[in-house]
Parts: sequence; structure tokens; C-alpha cells
Amino acid sequence: MRSPAAEPCEDCHAGSRIERRDLALDANEWDDRYRQAREGQDARLWSALPAQLVQDTVTPWRAGRALDLATGDGRNAIWLAGRGWNVTGLDFSAEAIAQAGEHARAAGVDVTWLVADATTWQPEERFDLVTVMYLHLPEALFRTLLARALGWLAPGGHLLVLGHDRANIGAGGPGPGNPDILYTPELLASIVGPERVLRCETVSRDLATDPESPADTGGVALDTILVATA
Repeated sequence: MRSPAAEPCEDCHAGSRIERRDLALDANEWDDRYRQAREGQDARLWSALPAQLVQDTVTPWRAGRALDLATGDGRNAIWLAGRGWNVTGLDFSAEAIAQAGEHARAAGVDVTWLVADATTWQPEERFDLVTVMYLHLPEALFRTLLARALGWLAPGGHLLVLGHDRANIGAGGPGPGNPDILYTPELLASIVGPERVLRCETVSRDLATDPESPADTGGVALDTILVATA
């Protein structure tokens, strides 16, 4: 597994410009990745559906206003919109947002799509749900972003974060090989404050049944999930 200092990881995406040692992962590079996926056999860079853990977590909640940060090609935003949420999806890759719009039209749902940097964008409204999926940034920048996202919640709203756990490196799962940008439950809980945490733990993902893993992949990947409230 190569470090994200060498190339973008295969199992995460970014909605902001990131300086990683000798590489700046910018919007143009992500535009290229999404274009290449469009031209490939599967025509998508990611699965069409959110992670099952996301679906199971959100389904019991009453629909309201949702923000999907670093939405990529929109799978989480589209799924939420199909379940009655009023959704804004944001990513700094214009190509990703263009594809997200196409997928939303094909699914027959309406989503507000924005091309913007997740680390600098500022909303003018509050949300009942903010999702941050596999957005891996240097710790100081990530702490700032997550603290801001928590402040965007309406009273009673939820922040849902899911990404690669630092222990995933030792487990041999796909994703970044740089521990400095990976999650731990302790890290996420320290950002939002323990009094706001409803769930924060490391969870395993069976790669044999994961729709984004190659057919011959076995073993598990380790992710960190955080559910916090306003």
C-alpha cells in the first residue's frame, strides 16, 4: 500500500486542497480521477450507495436539512434526498459535482450541489444533519473543519463522521498509509467533546462483501464512526 504522499488513496476522497509532503492534492487531480472513472467500465469512482453503516445509522432519524461535506459524486446526498431530506452536497471537484448532478437526475431526486472547498466554505443556514465521509486531512485542519461542522447543526441535529481508522494500516485494509491523517475514536471525541458523543468507536468492514473492494478481496477494513449531537 502506498502512502498518500505518493498518490491519492484508493478508498477516500477530499473536498479540499491538502498539502501532503511533496504532493498537493488539488481539485484538478480529483477532476481527473472522476473523468477517468466515467470513461471506465463501471462509470463510477465509488459505489452508488452509502456504506451500510451510514444507512443503518440515519434511517431512524426524522428527515430535515442535511449537508454532505466532500460529497464526491453524491451517493450519500442522493440517498438522503430519496428519503425525504433537503440536501446540500458540496465538493471542490467540479467534475465530481457534475457527475453527482447526473446521478441525482437519474435517481429522480433534487439536491443543491455546490463547488466549494469544505475547509473554507461557510453556510448561511443550520442543518439537522452534517455528514463527513472518508475526508482525511492533516489533524490541525481536520480539527478545525469538524469543530466548524458541529457549529452548523441546528438544535437536536446530528454530526455523522465515518473514515479510515488508524488501526486499519495494521489490518491491511485499503486506504491511506499515513497515520497522521487517519481517525481514532479518541481523536474524534476530543474534537466534539465527550458530552456531545452518542457513538464513537472503531468498526470493522468485511471486504469480501464491500461493493467497492475487488471481487477477490478478503479480510476486513477498520473504520472509525462518530455520531455527535448539537
